Amino acid sequence: MAPSNLVFERVEQPTEALADEATKVFADLMVADPAAIALVAGDMSLLPSLGSLMIRALLLSPGVGEMFTARDESGALVGFTLFSLPGQLILSTPEQQKHGMFEFMGKLSPEGQKYYPEVMAKEVPKANDEALGIQEAERNTYWCNFAMVRADYQGKGVAKALFDLATKEAAKTGTKMALTTTNIRNVPIYEKLGFKLYGHKVMPSPWVDWPLWFFAKDTQAEAA
Repeated sequence: MAPSNLVFERVEQPTEALADEATKVFADLMVADPAAIALVAGDMSLLPSLGSLMIRALLLSPGVGEMFTARDESGALVGFTLFSLPGQLILSTPEQQKHGMFEFMGKLSPEGQKYYPEVMAKEVPKANDEALGIQEAERNTYWCNFAMVRADYQGKGVAKALFDLATKEAAKTGTKMALTTTNIRNVPIYEKLGFKLYGHKVMPSPWVDWPLWFFAKDTQAEAA
């Protein structure tokens, strides 16, 4: 059971301030993540820009994403999940891209500018589809783009509480919930949360090779 001092909720009115809070949590947690290193072309000063772009695209573009948060008694954000809704795809529209896509790309090295779109728009979606056996898996599931819990609250049931909320919403869509993780420590966590592991793949990059584990679960069965 999650700590009693936390409040869990679905975000009804997304704000710029919330996007900033979530970006800070993301950047603090992902500083040593190999996928993050590759996607910023080894320049970790760009990690907040990457997080801000992706979080804002989903959170602040109407009808694109859905967020669930955990806050402590002071109101501080200690964890969040952020999903793209079925039929939506992160950074696939001008509305989403206006949240910093071109600014972020302009900060990347020339090698990074080539790598990021090739991998994120082609190689990763292809790997997702093949592993999960779902065509356009990110677009055709309730796709979890972010699942972040502050280090001092990990292992305390925060992720479970966040995913319990999200599963109820996902079930309403009639689609599976799916995600990938780049951290092997998360594999048993997602299995405990009811996800099935569909495979593992290593993505090469000029900076560091990075792993992907693929998960999905039937939210209809769980909600029944």
